[in-house]
Amino acid sequence: MRKAYFLPLSNMLLLGGVLLLTAQSCKKDAVNNGKPQSIGNFKSNLAAANTDSILIAYKKTNHEISAGFYRSYGSPTGGGADISGMAALPDSLDVAIAFGFGSGSSANEQTQMKNLVIPALHAKGTKVIVTGNLDIASGVPHNTAGYQTTAKTIMDSIVNKYGFDGFDIDVESNPTGTTLTDMTGVYTALSAYLGPKSGTTKLLTFDTNQGGSNSLFRNVYTMVSYVWFQAYGQGTSNLQSTINTFTPYISSTQFVPGFSFYEENGYPSNYWDDVTYPENGTGNAYNMARWEPSSGKKGGVFGYAIDRDAPLTSMHDNTNRPANYKVTNDLIKIMNPVGGGTGGGVVFYQNVSDAGTATTAIPKGSYTLTQLQSYGFVKNWASSVTIPIGWKVIMYTSSSFTGTSWTLTASNSNFTLLSPSANDKVNSVKIQ
Repeated sequence: MRKAYFLPLSNMLLLGGVLLLTAQSCKKDAVNNGKPQSIGNFKSNLAAANTDSILIAYKKTNHEISAGFYRSYGSPTGGGADISGMAALPDSLDVAIAFGFGSGSSANEQTQMKNLVIPALHAKGTKVIVTGNLDIASGVPHNTAGYQTTAKTIMDSIVNKYGFDGFDIDVESNPTGTTLTDMTGVYTALSAYLGPKSGTTKLLTFDTNQGGSNSLFRNVYTMVSYVWFQAYGQGTSNLQSTINTFTPYISSTQFVPGFSFYEENGYPSNYWDDVTYPENGTGNAYNMARWEPSSGKKGGVFGYAIDRDAPLTSMHDNTNRPANYKVTNDLIKIMNPVGGGTGGGVVFYQNVSDAGTATTAIPKGSYTLTQLQSYGFVKNWASSVTIPIGWKVIMYTSSSFTGTSWTLTASNSNFTLLSPSANDKVNSVKIQ
């Protein structure tokens, strides 16, 4: 699934006659020895969302999705991540993608995936899919019957066996000839079980570093739920030209660009700075979350090696500690501000562009600084705010509704642009 300088595929393991991907890092990583702890969760950011039923309802709404490839193979010292930690992915994650899971996984890991990870994520409304390929099953003919047998084997031996919500196809070349014919045949056969043609809610995705001119994509685009586009290390400058190659075939909301968390030890990497300074909300990942195509909304963003998400307490931290998912949660808030709809509440952010640490959603009322602090507000701290449609916020410099004031009737992503500047000056608010 990854380019060679990220995670070269070194093994193809047979599962029920179908080859599934597994991978090894080019060097051992200092990552995830413990179970990741989710922070900044949707439930802690939305005052009313204190049950999984509300979280599940949120994921059924029309919003930009967040997805993550979790390296569910081997051990941390072997370049993978502890499978049990996948159960603690952020509450607001829409799609978790098990990368490298297959017959190479131990019996214990397979049991954990089926009995721990997938049920835990399903309880939060998160779909769980698995990455594989379209190699035709061993010993079957290269025709429609053989493609159907291969698809059924994939469904029986992995998707249904473990309770996955779909299958992700990794395409990093432009197939031709019989290879293209076989891959198209298997993808088409899978579309009877998965994806928009199946009549189910299960996903059939296309995971690629290729553009929309890819020969396989052109053959199967009507069967694709999402395109996960690997924009690793590229920034956002070329995303518009890239999505232009896909939108003649799919809607912009099916296009989900993605970035890679650091490849080698340390955070951030010295090579690919997709997440440069998570404390300040900068880097390709943050830019990608804020980017929108000219034709409408993107589908969302994904992160590869989400298990590496910000295991740090300070910059360039090289010690071995679990992921805390700060970046993923930041990106979810950027794409779908908690206060940005018709309900929820007002959310203040530490940085401009709705980045950095955020308060929980604050309902209507008048709040001194002391009262604001119970929502996570900090004195002389706020730089941006999201406000539900139809609400009004009056901000004051003093802690008790006096001094300079600003009245906002819509979300504001940069307090420095207010006149006078309100950046790092708000200490009490009235929300109406």
